[in-house]
Amino acid sequence: MHKAFRSAAAVATGFVLIAGAVPAALAAHQATPKLVGKAAAGKSVFVSTCAACHTLKAAGATGPIGPNLDKTPLAESVIIAAITNGGATVMSKAAVAKYAVPMSAYKGSFSTAVIQNVAAYVYTSTHK
Repeated sequence: MHKAFRSAAAVATGFVLIAGAVPAALAAHQATPKLVGKAAAGKSVFVSTCAACHTLKAAGATGPIGPNLDKTPLAESVIIAAITNGGATVMSKAAVAKYAVPMSAYKGSFSTAVIQNVAAYVYTSTHK
């Protein structure tokens, strides 16, 4: 008989894991998160606004000022927070100290939808 146990992921998604097996539905849910923004709509904004500072291969961007996003795959929610409130709000003090220029907050410049679209574009570009 298999022992059932609950993990944080199982409780959050309503699945109970049996003997350590991950049900296919749970694995699919974890592998393909539902994005808040629309990635295709975020590319042009990324290229015109973010590429000067950030490297992102998918956008052909080689910005030397901020973190290389190809080497820093983040959750969409973290990317949204960084764009909205500024990069330093999602980084450790040590990481912030590596960069001479802090990332600005864009909550006053971009609508929520535009921020979400850029975040979805960065997320899908770095999680392939």
